[in-house]
Amino acid sequence: MKYLNEELGYDLVIYSCKANPDRPLIDGKNGIELVWEWLEKHGIKQNIKDVTYIKPNAVAYIDDKGIRFESWEQIKRNFK
Repeated sequence: MKYLNEELGYDLVIYSCKANPDRPLIDGKNGIELVWEWLEKHGIKQNIKDVTYIKPNAVAYIDDKGIRFESWEQIKRNFK
């Protein structure tokens, strides 16, 4: 994240369902507060522009659960 932000100059936005205001509080904190705390704990808070539950326009999305679309057949294989 430091490289993408500091070296390449990208604005990084965390897009997460945890940031949805309808989610219950955890220890009195909302999801956005918890994400910012995690970012600070890991020393990357300064590299993040925003935390949101609304999908932002972007050059690219980095996602741990993404499935790259190649064909409908390939999609079907992923859900068997």
